[in-house]
Amino acid sequence: MRLEDVLATVLEQPADSFTDESSSENVLTWTSLRHVTLLIEIENEFGIRFSNAEMTTMRSLGDIRATLERKGVAAA
Repeated sequence: MRLEDVLATVLEQPADSFTDESSSENVLTWTSLRHVTLLIEIENEFGIRFSNAEMTTMRSLGDIRATLERKGVAAA
């Protein structure tokens, strides 16, 4: 599954509507509760765990993608 597909499921938006700039600032359904759900779903989907520090710095799709890449996960 692609990272955008996880976002689409959690945020109830079409997968092709997201860009690396997508965040709670410009996606209406990206609430604080859904942000937590999103990070948990990403951890489950890609078999990784985020540290507390990582969780607090990921604010956009681009941030999440960069963190996954640092963990060696291809999230394209």
